[in-house]
Amino acid sequence: MSSAPLLDACVVGFGAIGALYAFALHKSGSVRITAVCRSNYDALQEHGLDIDSDRFGTHAGWKPDRVVRSVEEAADRHYSIVICAFKCVPEIVTTSALLSPLLAKLAAEPTNDVGVTTFVLLQNGIGIEDDLQAALAKIPAASTVLLSGCCWVDTTAVDGGRKIVQRGNERLVLGYHLPPPDRRQELDESVAKRSLDELCGLFRKAGGNVEAAPDVDIARWRKVLWNASFSTLCTLTRTHVGDVLALEPSRTALKDIMFEVLSVARASLPPSPAMEQILADKVVDEIIEHENPKSVFRPSMLVDLDCGRPMEVEAIVGGVLRRAKAKGVPTPKLDLIYAGLSVIQSKLLTRS
Repeated sequence: MSSAPLLDACVVGFGAIGALYAFALHKSGSVRITAVCRSNYDALQEHGLDIDSDRFGTHAGWKPDRVVRSVEEAADRHYSIVICAFKCVPEIVTTSALLSPLLAKLAAEPTNDVGVTTFVLLQNGIGIEDDLQAALAKIPAASTVLLSGCCWVDTTAVDGGRKIVQRGNERLVLGYHLPPPDRRQELDESVAKRSLDELCGLFRKAGGNVEAAPDVDIARWRKVLWNASFSTLCTLTRTHVGDVLALEPSRTALKDIMFEVLSVARASLPPSPAMEQILADKVVDEIIEHENPKSVFRPSMLVDLDCGRPMEVEAIVGGVLRRAKAKGVPTPKLDLIYAGLSVIQSKLLTRS
């Protein structure tokens, strides 16, 4: 009996998140990986990656099946899975622009031997799907599904990108995005659900802790509660999580910011029992209480600032504020956070 053919997956962005979940797909035994790398291309080609993961185990010198420098180079074939694990910084390049070679090939050959192409956004923020969703709508003849995921994991690239370290718990929440109401009829939900189930199955086969979210938008708002509060305050103060938990004024600010985000989320999402449960007021205290008061964790936004890289300001804070403006929800503290981060971001963009 012949085995099933391998699925081709293109992973764009091979930092800690992209590499960790690319390795998981490889470990499933069902996927052939093309890695699009930039800064760590030479290290990956020469040495491979050392994986040291509490969830997925250890492996010395792992190399994807194929390593390329650009999306253009990767766009010589069709893929069943395209994972976007790069930072969402639209001030530099939008997701659809970065993926344009892959989208162009899909537009030129909408009917191909792959069948359904599943795009997966492993990125932070609110509204990050809008740009790619609009681009995919311009290729109606192609069969595509758009998923996104919330990564609850502590993973870091060390040794100049030659090693990926993951410690503690790992949880990946995945779900599919519905098109805007005026294009809702374009989505065959049975295809989207099948793509979601298949991807979850691959990660589970590798030993991953993956959850299929009934409503991925609710899951994304739950994740941005932390990012819009802890990540932003840690970045503005250039301190780790334990420091912002140590003082009453900063703890109060964290809660105030989260309540603003909750107000925007409730105004933006359709009412549902899941929304009322997952985005209830009590979640604010639960988040604060869950954090280790002695934590020395530095959020990725702060790490980007430390390294002089542009931050995900628009994705994490700007996305919330655009929803707030559309719904007429006041967000005075988030407005101030956004103003401060925008000043820092402007300097980073000038240097990049």
